[in-house]
Amino acid sequence: MKLKNVSNRARKGDGSFRRNDRGGVEYRIKYTDTSGRRRTKSFTADTVDECLDLAEEFQERMAKLARGADLSDTISDIVRPKLDSDFKKNFTGEQGYSRNLMTLKVLERSNIGKIPIADITEHQLDVFLRDIAIYSNTVISKIYAMLSYAYKVAYRAKLVDYNPLDDPAFRKPKSSQKPKKVRGFTEEEQRQFLDALEKHVPPFGRNTYKLQLLIELYGGLRMGEINALKPEDVDFDMRVIRVTSTVTRGINDRVYIKEGAKTAEGERQVPINNKLEQVLRIALDEMEPNPEGLIFYDFKKNDIIHTNQVNCFFQRICEKANLKGFSQHCLRHTFATRCIEADIPPVVLKKWMGHTDIHVTLDTYADVFAKMDNKAVNKLDSFMDNF
Repeated sequence: MKLKNVSNRARKGDGSFRRNDRGGVEYRIKYTDTSGRRRTKSFTADTVDECLDLAEEFQERMAKLARGADLSDTISDIVRPKLDSDFKKNFTGEQGYSRNLMTLKVLERSNIGKIPIADITEHQLDVFLRDIAIYSNTVISKIYAMLSYAYKVAYRAKLVDYNPLDDPAFRKPKSSQKPKKVRGFTEEEQRQFLDALEKHVPPFGRNTYKLQLLIELYGGLRMGEINALKPEDVDFDMRVIRVTSTVTRGINDRVYIKEGAKTAEGERQVPINNKLEQVLRIALDEMEPNPEGLIFYDFKKNDIIHTNQVNCFFQRICEKANLKGFSQHCLRHTFATRCIEADIPPVVLKKWMGHTDIHVTLDTYADVFAKMDNKAVNKLDSFMDNF
């Protein structure tokens, strides 16, 4: 039975209404599917307006499908092809690609990870942004960048009616983590560490990483750079180490040597001081032939040495030296601290450390530079008096 006295809105519709056996309203329309075939679709509700709402929603979804947008696409479905494409086109290296996939996993495991982006509510998005505040600001920035890219693509494809990240209410969150301040050893702590390192006798069959730690302490190289060193990188005549590669992790946690340092400025020449020369000569004397031609190699695993292995060894030495709260990276900071105490100019230290910008050097070691104020004042007084 057809309905009478329907609203003006209903009269403008393309379909027909009738009362069903249960007393509700059925609205039937004709539409064209994605294959170009004409089909019929029915909508049932309590009122005419509810039927019209359902029909309009359906027609909007069909229009999106006609434009080539997949309504089931999740954030990962949108982001992953770009990550794969950037990797295949060499815009991203293996290390960066691997890290991007790890970041994407955070999104995939989240409350919005398996929901089509078209169906994510503002409340769900807000909950997600609050949840990622547990990560560092660096990780949050990467997650937010992926999320922003996904919504921009979804908006262009008309999967979503607007980009919620344009709303200030959904701005990038700040990390709840307290900034970790890595400091170098004091002179006394350095003596304690060296004493414990000298006395350490590794258990039978276990690797020792004593020489790598000493190179980091006396040369300031990153541990990945040290484990990637080859004999040809060490030039005793010019008294420099040429840093040209680093050990890193790639796809599926594969440990490999990446040609080129961590940053463009990371490829550099580090001066060989007397302490560093002694350690390097011992390392070269003890070096054994290996498939990679490296100064340091793990013959037990027949593999490249990764930083994590050295970290564990460092922690055992610190425990023996009763030094708490330090990470292996502190040896690099210790080298920089001794350089500042020796009046090495910041611009020179920046070059030795491989920092991207002088501000990185000044900000990282601001507390050390601050401690040198009294020494600087005394030097100024001496100069002015002599002048």
